[in-house]
Amino acid sequence: MGNVTLTPLHFSVRGALTRGIAEMGYAPSNQILSERLGGEQEPIVIHVTNGKVQEEELLLHLSTPVSEWWDNVIHACASFQPFRSTADINAWCARHDLPLGAVVPLPKMWSFAADWYGDYLRAPWKKRTVEEAKELFLKHGFTEAFWRLDA
Repeated sequence: MGNVTLTPLHFSVRGALTRGIAEMGYAPSNQILSERLGGEQEPIVIHVTNGKVQEEELLLHLSTPVSEWWDNVIHACASFQPFRSTADINAWCARHDLPLGAVVPLPKMWSFAADWYGDYLRAPWKKRTVEEAKELFLKHGFTEAFWRLDA
């Protein structure tokens, strides 16, 4: 029996496998990523060249506010999904009975993920302090209530 989840999740990287768009910072600087819009039926390909997402028009929707990520990190990360438009995001949220959260251009989220995950595959992991996390959100322009750790 395969993995079972109540949250839409479909994400793979040719040559490697990652469990959700939140882990994008782990992917090498040149990659082809296979994804499904909203984790559903329509397949898309995302090209990363020299560490930059080429499909600049794509959006990433995150349903769960940052302050709630660790209440159920699997659900939070699985609900990070790519879309073509805010209309598609609104329809998806209604279909899955999930709140409208943050909508971020995919290239901006990729840049954040690269900073967030950094060199974790090579260097020993060190948990960020709350202040370090807040500084990283601020660096990437994530200042709305959604990104607050103390909400």
